[in-house]
Amino acid sequence: IPIHTPLVFDVVDTRYSRSLGGCTYHVMHPGGRNYERLPINENEAEGRRLSRFEKSGHTTGAFVPKPALHHPAFPCTLDLRWG
Repeated sequence: IPIHTPLVFDVVDTRYSRSLGGCTYHVMHPGGRNYERLPINENEAEGRRLSRFEKSGHTTGAFVPKPALHHPAFPCTLDLRWG
């Protein structure tokens, strides 16, 4: 299965049918930076994690989410590719 990236997350208020916020997550560095070595400390690791998130890219304003579709063979598994 190929990688489906970037992932866009929305926080939705279903009562008022609008998006409150969200973010975009990249599996790798969005600029294409490839690290040659492991991080040397916690600060560098945290910086690498934070660089994969963007505050933009999510849906803004009025938003009605699509109902979740469940695979009949796997009703307890959320597969975002199916449907």
